[in-house]
Amino acid sequence: MSLSWYIAGRLGKKENRHNRLSGISNVIASVSVAISVITIIIAVSVSGGFRKELINNAIGFTGDLVVTPPGLESNSDNNAELYSIKPLPCVINKIAALPFVKAVQGTAYRPGLIKTDDQIQGVVLKGVDSTYDWTFFKSTMLQGKLPVKDSDEVIISKRLADMLLLKAGEKMTMYFIGDAIQVRRFKISGIYSAQLEDYDKLYVLANAKTVRELNGWTNGEVSTYEILFKEHNENLLQQRKDAVIKTIYDNLKNGDNAVSVTSVKDNMFTLFDWLHLLDLNVFIILVLMIVVAGFNMVSGILIILFENISHIGLFKAMGMKDKNIAGIFLAKTSLIVLKGLTWGTLLGAGLCWAQWKYKIISLNPDNYFVKFVPIHLTVGTVVLIDVICFAAIMLILMIPCRFISKISPAKTLTVK
Repeated sequence: MSLSWYIAGRLGKKENRHNRLSGISNVIASVSVAISVITIIIAVSVSGGFRKELINNAIGFTGDLVVTPPGLESNSDNNAELYSIKPLPCVINKIAALPFVKAVQGTAYRPGLIKTDDQIQGVVLKGVDSTYDWTFFKSTMLQGKLPVKDSDEVIISKRLADMLLLKAGEKMTMYFIGDAIQVRRFKISGIYSAQLEDYDKLYVLANAKTVRELNGWTNGEVSTYEILFKEHNENLLQQRKDAVIKTIYDNLKNGDNAVSVTSVKDNMFTLFDWLHLLDLNVFIILVLMIVVAGFNMVSGILIILFENISHIGLFKAMGMKDKNIAGIFLAKTSLIVLKGLTWGTLLGAGLCWAQWKYKIISLNPDNYFVKFVPIHLTVGTVVLIDVICFAAIMLILMIPCRFISKISPAKTLTVK
């Protein structure tokens, strides 16, 4: 044990317990650190939860990357049925072989109208093949089941079902307008809830064969290819997008369709802008909480310094350097900070676990996209928060330690 730590430990022993002001100040400072850490952990975990849930929902609808005909990258009028991508087996196989790619799935689109007795709603029929990855929609299914392969069954969102007063198991009529009006009857096999309003009320999932028939396409033609990654990583998104683009153009043959590649971030930029704004709010909370905890600790260390001013004079008279004396009091206050960090971490992580496990706090999904406050917290994140908080507070505490250099041994040792 170093001399600084030994002396720091002795400063709080029973013989010094008459210094009640110091004790009260230490408790207040420690509680302040704990509250700040609790706030930071909750803010970071909730922000991470929102990010994870919303990005997973977005990817569930569109995939991490989307391959489209040129000019339809930011298609807003839903005329994707006017253009198609002819089968690209060589290109698709090469993309699917990339180490980060989980699946490549073709989808076909056709806009239409759903008409009930007293309601009408414009939607897009999204046709998928038998190889389509239904994992996302299985996890969001509220009623019924997924469509049977090559049937007239479809699934719709709860938002759309509520708007049109439709239920699972019922039939619905759709009208498709082109050179001639086409009418189709579909059975609603299931109802899902993905909590993305713009997509929930727009897409009806059906089989691709039906959509190709409506569009007059041959087998294998698609509107887009959705590329799913094994694991989404926002930091690697652009790098992986570039790798897919290179793979496509290295393997395109004469006569193949020219295509464009967009990411989920490109297609849902408003959602990602909202998430970045949320991250900014969390950063502001982080800074404010560290500052509050730091300056509460400053008041604590100043009280300790004043109460031990005669000790400081004695240390100086014995030849101890200012930086070594400061080390004693920094060691003393670091114990207070660590105590606050420990309790704050345990309580903050415990509250987050309770919310994750029991969904205690609910939200209105129409406003917040999710039914409950989402939580995403890892051990690594908690450790990083503790390290940042401890380092930042200790840096702040170096400011009042400059007071030590102003103390004169001649004056302090005469104090009784």
